[in-house]
Order: sequence, then C-alpha cells, then structure tokens
Amino acid sequence: MGESDDVFDEMHGFGEAVRSPYARYSSWFEGATPSALLKKSREARTFFRRTGITFNVYGDVEADERLIPFDLVPRIIGASEWALLVRGIEQRVRAINAFLYDIYHRQEIIRAGRLPEHLIRENDAFLPKMIGFDPPGGIYTHIVGIDLVRTGPNEFFVLEDNARTPSGVSYMLENRETMLKMFPELFAQVPVQRVSGYPMALR
Repeated sequence: MGESDDVFDEMHGFGEAVRSPYARYSSWFEGATPSALLKKSREARTFFRRTGITFNVYGDVEADERLIPFDLVPRIIGASEWALLVRGIEQRVRAINAFLYDIYHRQEIIRAGRLPEHLIRENDAFLPKMIGFDPPGGIYTHIVGIDLVRTGPNEFFVLEDNARTPSGVSYMLENRETMLKMFPELFAQVPVQRVSGYPMALR
C-alpha cells in the first residue's frame, strides 16, 4: 500500500472507486467544466463578503474577519453512517450534561479521583453560583458543536466539544442555502436531508 493510500479520501476511500454516497455527485462533478466551477466559487465568495458571512479567529484580537470556508466538494455522509453518528453524538451530549450536573452538585467525579479539583476550580468557565442549581430539564448546554474527523469507513474521532453557543451552526445553514442557489440541478439529482428546519427545532 502506497503512502497516499494510508489516508482516507472522502470520495474514494482507500482506493480508486467512488464511494456510494458520492456516486451521483461524482457524475455531476465530472460533467462540470473547471471554468464553470471556478466562476461559481467566486460568486459564492462575493455573496459571503456582501452579506457579511464572516468569522474571527478566537484569541487573535488583531485578526481580520475571514470569509467562511466554502468547498464545491461537500462532505457527504450516507444514511447508515449518519444514523451511527446521531447515536454517538446524542450519547455524548447526554454525557456532557451529566458531567456538568455532577460538577455543580455532588462532584462525584472529583471524589472518585477521576478529575483533579483544581482543573474545575481554576477554570474561567466554572461558575460557583451555579452550584446546587437545577436548570430546566436538567440541561446545561442545549447546543453542542462536536468537531469530528474521519479516519475510515464508519470511523470517526472527536477533536473537541464546543459546549457554549457554536457559531458554526449558522455557517452550515448559510453554506447549504448558497449551494442550493448556485447548484439547483445538483440537489435535484442528489437527495440530501434538509437542514432548514433546524431553527424551529430549537424552540
């Protein structure tokens, strides 16, 4: 196996054949001309700049606002893989809320020696006034941004959990809206799960 074969490719996996979730997209992509794709990419960047869809790098006070990343090659997750991810992500969010409940109540994880107390007490995000407080439904964090990386078929690893208010959600919505406007023929060929109902799901 060559060096390049050791890295999982979203569209081709570890080999040359196109993975099934990308079959229709690959056919569409190969039929598009490079000049047309470049033109669409520039249009997307112009749209993002005009509408102010930008972000700042955390911790970099002097950093200029940057346009959100926009890739003409989307990350397509098949239905079976998505079902696997949903189960794992929902379990992880429940675990995060259970951890926060414990930290603000009996602190069993500290008593058991699994976590040094100073990591909690000295953390800027720790709020002593929350000790003993029960939020509605026992939910401390309603929206969790979980950064994932894929290392193989049906194999994902978590880079980090963003348990405050992940701004990336809005980027995802705008990215999908832009793709729909620029490539309506693509979405007519490739069935994808809708994301437009996300804001209503927060109510």
